[in-house]
Amino acid sequence: MAKQKLVSYEDAIRRGGYIPVGYFKNGFTLESANQVLYLESTRGYVAWRGALPKVVAPATTPEATGGFAPDAWVDISGVASSAKLNNMVLVEDFYHLVTAEGDWTPAVQAALAYAINNDLNKVWSFQQLAFKSPLIIDNWTSGLEMRFAALEAHENFPTYTDWKNATPLIVIGKEGGSMVGLEIHIGYINGKTRANGVSIRGKGCGGSRIHIGKAINCNIVYDCSQQTHASASNFITGDYWYQGNMGAYLARGPSGDYPIAEGHKLSVGFITQMRYGGSLWRNGSQYSQISGDADFNGRFLSEVTLSSRSFTGLARGAEISNGTATGEVLAFYVQTAGVYKVLIIEKNDVSAGKSSFATGETLTSGSWHSAISAVRTAQQGENFYFDIILDFYGAPFARLDVDCGYVGGLVGHSLYSCTLNYKNSYSVATNSVNGAQWLHSGTTLTLRDSYLNKNLFDCTSTFIAPGGNLYLRTHRAYGTDFAATFAPGQARTICTFKYIGINSAPGVKDIYEVQVFGPTNLSGVCSSFKVAVSSAGLEIFDSTIKDSARLKLIYGDDKDAPLVLKAQQDSPHTFPLYFTFTRK
Repeated sequence: MAKQKLVSYEDAIRRGGYIPVGYFKNGFTLESANQVLYLESTRGYVAWRGALPKVVAPATTPEATGGFAPDAWVDISGVASSAKLNNMVLVEDFYHLVTAEGDWTPAVQAALAYAINNDLNKVWSFQQLAFKSPLIIDNWTSGLEMRFAALEAHENFPTYTDWKNATPLIVIGKEGGSMVGLEIHIGYINGKTRANGVSIRGKGCGGSRIHIGKAINCNIVYDCSQQTHASASNFITGDYWYQGNMGAYLARGPSGDYPIAEGHKLSVGFITQMRYGGSLWRNGSQYSQISGDADFNGRFLSEVTLSSRSFTGLARGAEISNGTATGEVLAFYVQTAGVYKVLIIEKNDVSAGKSSFATGETLTSGSWHSAISAVRTAQQGENFYFDIILDFYGAPFARLDVDCGYVGGLVGHSLYSCTLNYKNSYSVATNSVNGAQWLHSGTTLTLRDSYLNKNLFDCTSTFIAPGGNLYLRTHRAYGTDFAATFAPGQARTICTFKYIGINSAPGVKDIYEVQVFGPTNLSGVCSSFKVAVSSAGLEIFDSTIKDSARLKLIYGDDKDAPLVLKAQQDSPHTFPLYFTFTRK
């Protein structure tokens, strides 16, 4: 791309849609809103926002001819800043397009159009902007840097009837090609309980950065669930998001050419007080990464455990009822094997055990039905909340990475395909790698399977204990081996034992099982015996060695070596013998 030329002061004035017509001190009759006069006292230009034509007599001042006000004289010297900053377009330069009721949407849309038409890629605003309709960001093929100090929904911004389809303040993507390299920074955003913050639509964007510092009263702060084209690998960051329906919602779009939301990186300092959960992740958002903290979310949710083991016929977004109360199906999952759960949106705060649904009732949704075996809400006897929801039932896997500080609760499906690292105050069983959890109580290290809800083994300073039967398949369990060739009448040391004992029961002997084998072509030697080991010596018992094997065991003959075990074969032949020692 050719190097861009610097924007001069006068060029910036003209590019902003204004026409310099002279000096204020010389007087002039202004006939249009885009005619401006140079005011030497401020070294800037002023425009008239009142009734036209406006007669300015020579040797007068703005203060003497109407004063400075939104409907009188206005200073447009911000255009000079545009010139100084080179390539930057200030939204304030288009203030004349702000409507009488305070809608900045036309001004910002014009600023974006001006920038893209003049090969500029920086659009900034330092004002508090109010939008009456969505701002559309589209067709930015060479990147965009857009920075807004503050943004809110206008009092006449459209309200929503379905939270999943609320109108956003900013729409990224529409008819143009999939954009990459966008960098959007919004310091403060207020949805006024009627708007989404930023929504990805149409062909969307990928490989971009979107920062929303403080977000309040947004339906969904960041929504990537309605795109029609791949919108992947976006960095979504924030500082403090609170008091809305949901912080982030990511899913495969309903139609289009591979409309995935994979590989997102969501990192928000703190997501809190979101009614329907901190963030919701569905099929299409695989390979994403979550960091930051979240707590106190999902107070409008009831998690219902089913007596049945089937979701067939149940649909996300469908109405669900117990015959008295109704709600909306938000998610369903099998977090641990055999335990089927449905997450239901209720109409009000049901935290602390105030769910409209109860154990023993029957849930119905269309043709689907099931009895309820348990109900859980946020903050029901513990500091649990629905902060991260992985709604991947029906998807082949989830494969998300969660690396957070504090998360009040994480629920969902296919957690065994994820890497989870977070902490909270009510459970130690939070971290897992592909379903494997390592826990430590201070005395016992435990490995458990989070999906099967089963401890695999415990390890202490004195033992390692499996959590179930040990199945070796075709493999062997063994301790040590010894093999040697024995000549007739030759006694050889086959093992020198060491007494170990156990601290909990001093004096208990160590027990070893020993198996004996001869060469392949020699039968009659295979046998076994057990050895009891104490500090005083050895004791042989349960021996199956036959007299015909002409094999004897020698021990206790040397008082200086009481723990030495020897073997001797008394046949007339020389052949190898094999011994395996396994401690019991």
